[in-house]
Amino acid sequence: MTVKEISETAGLSGPACALVQEDSTPGGYLESLEKQELYQDAVTFLAYKLPTDAGVKWASACIKELRSPESKEQSDEPLDAADKWVKAPDDTTRMAAKDAADKSKNGGPSLLLAMAVYMSGGSLTPPGAPETPPPKYSAQKFIAGTVQVTVVSHEPEKAKERYQKALKIGKALDGV
Repeated sequence: MTVKEISETAGLSGPACALVQEDSTPGGYLESLEKQELYQDAVTFLAYKLPTDAGVKWASACIKELRSPESKEQSDEPLDAADKWVKAPDDTTRMAAKDAADKSKNGGPSLLLAMAVYMSGGSLTPPGAPETPPPKYSAQKFIAGTVQVTVVSHEPEKAKERYQKALKIGKALDGV
């Protein structure tokens, strides 16, 4: 997809869409979004641009890098399940991510990430039931939400720096 198509599909803000030029490249556009401090739009754009597995890997890396020191000590089954899906993306690991999200006592970004995995493809119904695909781009919405919640869930007063760090992680995965 072109930068314009991605920004329209992702439902970026008016100011973000106004930055799109006919010859915009993804890297140049992301740079423009960052210069204008449109960080939520930049995160959403990147979530839609990346392949789903890379988006999940990005969001996982952001959770690990940006979470509070005390949460690093706690087990995180939804995050672990999402990481397992990245290594072996099939229906078994996808459904295991959904189960981990359902059983989790903690809310937050890893729960959203596990739901991104669940919404990444396949059927939302259990085996034997009529197949029901996830709504289009729902995984991307959950990936963007995961990164955005991760940024503001710890030290929200440092959101600008945390958004910049999250975008740096994502751009490195994308090669932008």
